[in-house]
Amino acid sequence: MTAMIDISVIIPTFNRIGCLPDALDSVFSQPGVRVECIVVDDGSSDGTVSYIRERYKARDLIVIEKPSRSGPQVSRNLGMEVASGEFVTFLDSDDYFEPNTLAERVLRCREQGLDALFSGYRVQFVGNQWDLVKNIDRSSRICPVDYSTALLDFKIAPTSSIMFRREPHAALKLDESLVSGHDDDLSLRLIRAGRFAFDDTLAMVLVHHPGEHVATPRNLMIGDAQLLQKYATDLVRQHGCGYLNRRRGQALAGLWSVGQFKRTALLCPAAADHGSMAVALALGVLYLPRRWWGSLRKRVMMRAVRMVL
Repeated sequence: MTAMIDISVIIPTFNRIGCLPDALDSVFSQPGVRVECIVVDDGSSDGTVSYIRERYKARDLIVIEKPSRSGPQVSRNLGMEVASGEFVTFLDSDDYFEPNTLAERVLRCREQGLDALFSGYRVQFVGNQWDLVKNIDRSSRICPVDYSTALLDFKIAPTSSIMFRREPHAALKLDESLVSGHDDDLSLRLIRAGRFAFDDTLAMVLVHHPGEHVATPRNLMIGDAQLLQKYATDLVRQHGCGYLNRRRGQALAGLWSVGQFKRTALLCPAAADHGSMAVALALGVLYLPRRWWGSLRKRVMMRAVRMVL
């Protein structure tokens, strides 16, 4: 009889043959848990597929090859279609799990009857001279207690720090229509759907290389606007039209700050009870100078960090 798979780890990758083994080794070296690792190759041209199939032929490794690039969200959805573990989590191909953390997290989910667990993580800024590591635990991030408080700030957790039970979420798919904010959308949907918790296990390391951007400011602003429109009905129901108007004004200022004026239509009210667009436009004009200042300050800070590293 085949032993039950505790957790499926889904890794999307594209031309990462140099760092993918570190990610895979961090998965297969986890004790006390049976892991199924699913690598979805997004049309790599560096020999990734043949290399990992040979190196990990004795492991529970599933490789899905895509003939052309279609993005990491499509890859993650393909991985979820074939996953068979009791739980599912993700890992980017240039990141890695901390030792002895998967079994601990699976056990916590089972003991507490959780459908989703949001763990802590480390952010490693890799420089030319030395690395800078920042630990993110419950004291340094937003940990909503329910869906209503989760709606107050969409920035909840990166995808790789989330573990969820597969069976209750068998139909779950990442929203491929979003330009960015897929991790925010996943977090909100899991929190809305079942029992969840946050813990301080520093489960994995997010590696940021010099000059690397997870998403451009343009894509971040568009993604924020898309999420706001997607959850507009819930925001009104939980926090009222006035709150939605303020959030919409902030999103408009974000879009305008990156020159996305045509995207203003993204934030038009979906229904009559979703607030006033005129009020949102006025608030957007008021928020715009603050947004410009915040963007400038962030660029200066990131440049200073890169100079130090």
